[in-house]
Amino acid sequence: MNLLEHAQKLENDKNIAAAIQAYEDMIRIETDSKSLGYAHYRLGKIYLDWSELFAAQRFLSQAHQLDPEHSEIRQAVDNLNQHFSQNREEITDQMSRQNSDQIVSLFRIATGIKLIAMDKPVQAYPLMASRTKIFPNAAVAKHLLTDISITEDERNSAIDYLIERDWLINDTAELYSISDEGLYTFYLALAQLHIDNDAHADAISCYEQAYWLDNTQLTPLFQKVICYAELETWHKAIQTIKELPTDLPTDIDGIAYYTAIANSYHHTYQETGLGEDKQKVIEACDAVLHIDKKDKVITKLLTAYQERRSWWRK
Repeated sequence: MNLLEHAQKLENDKNIAAAIQAYEDMIRIETDSKSLGYAHYRLGKIYLDWSELFAAQRFLSQAHQLDPEHSEIRQAVDNLNQHFSQNREEITDQMSRQNSDQIVSLFRIATGIKLIAMDKPVQAYPLMASRTKIFPNAAVAKHLLTDISITEDERNSAIDYLIERDWLINDTAELYSISDEGLYTFYLALAQLHIDNDAHADAISCYEQAYWLDNTQLTPLFQKVICYAELETWHKAIQTIKELPTDLPTDIDGIAYYTAIANSYHHTYQETGLGEDKQKVIEACDAVLHIDKKDKVITKLLTAYQERRSWWRK
């Protein structure tokens, strides 16, 4: 199934947030102007259905530039422009309200990250988690945290915190947009908060969004392995392990990662009885004990496999 078919299926199945991300993938990868125009058009229509008129306007205008002869696109642009023209006062009020909501979102994201840095995760968690209810994935967050008008009077310490780290980019005049780097940091930080609160499935979702934003960073995938093991979804853990290099990123807890490998292959070995699965258990246990020789749980697991190894020699 190509990207367009995949996006259309998600949209038809009412999985709208995932469809938005799929259309965004098309925009990243596709080169044909008509296909790009259609992806922008569908995003515009989705945001129009959500009453996100300004996001809709951006996408529909871009769709028209890419494919000016497409009658449906042209009609959608004309209808939206007419709506703006006929409801100017209402649109101005909506723009002001939405802009204020966007600033609040930026404030909560920045304040949450700052609270984590101050070792106050309990206060940070509800602030940051509340944003994923509004922005169900990174693509939606990117699209809606865009062209935010922030005057000097509206700038505060949280906004300055984002600007100083290039997580909030100044587009033109007083207009700002969240950067991919800022969102990546947000999702990593929120994932760790989910882990601290035993919400490993939510953490996996955050790591998937972080990896979607920057697929050159493998940390989210290594962290997913640890979360899958905590959820005892051993096959998903192993599937991810097989896609990863053997060298760990410096920010990964080696004991947690190799313990996840050991447990995943241990449970799989109970089903398969394959020698290669048993060897993976032994190798992972050895890797943990190389870091911490006193790990009692892993020592016990390795001892059981060493006994089996002796039995096979006999």
